[in-house]
Amino acid sequence: MKNIIVSVIALLFASSVSAQTYTVFIHGKSDKNHNGVGTTDVNGYWGTSANTVSGAKIFIGYDGTSDPRTYGSSRAQTNITTGLTNYCKGSNTCKVVCHSAGCYAIEFWLSNLGGTASSKGFNLTKVTALAAASGGSELASALNGISFGFGGNAMDKSLIVGTARGAFNHNNTGGVTIHHVPGYKGAFGASAILPGEDDYAVAYHSSCGYNRAGGLDKCQTSIVSGGTTYTQYTGHVRASSLTSTGLYKNHSEIKNEGTR
Repeated sequence: MKNIIVSVIALLFASSVSAQTYTVFIHGKSDKNHNGVGTTDVNGYWGTSANTVSGAKIFIGYDGTSDPRTYGSSRAQTNITTGLTNYCKGSNTCKVVCHSAGCYAIEFWLSNLGGTASSKGFNLTKVTALAAASGGSELASALNGISFGFGGNAMDKSLIVGTARGAFNHNNTGGVTIHHVPGYKGAFGASAILPGEDDYAVAYHSSCGYNRAGGLDKCQTSIVSGGTTYTQYTGHVRASSLTSTGLYKNHSEIKNEGTR
């Protein structure tokens, strides 16, 4: 009997020691294949950004030219499922940091879980969305329209504003709150196409999780512009450390913010 008690205590102690909290990084659009799930940032998408986060880190990578909604080899949805299943269940917990189209990927995944993340056994505390492209980008729309007449790759096509906004129910976040960190100070050329404030790749209507596209210059729960009311989707909030106008960072630099 004594041996059984000792064994049980040892087992419980081992379980408590093995419990881990991970920060899970999911990258955005890229011309490289970052395929992999684990502690290595394959092909270095995040650079030194991940170093701003203490503790254990996991990188979920995929082919950065592919549609972030797709499953299969080197695809975002398959690798998200694998990564979160391996690292974010049982005694482990995870907080997700996504960038650009990586936010599109994780929001799509959460929306299609068929229940809350917790009801499916996933222990996800939050998603920090850096310059989220979940609402699409007018640059992708222009690339696939009469402005340029060039279709781009599968990632570009998925980022067409109408496509991204109609791809899934953005109000369904699987019970996990999305905390938005927008970029700021876009380049002149891109800003001529992107409405409102932008970071040269996505406009605030996307990076702040608003329920419709439009020219906005603030990131907050609700805003009226041109007589139209824009509100953030259910389950979406501005990151608490930000002002209503967001961060003075561009699309690349934003990866260094909001990860802590």
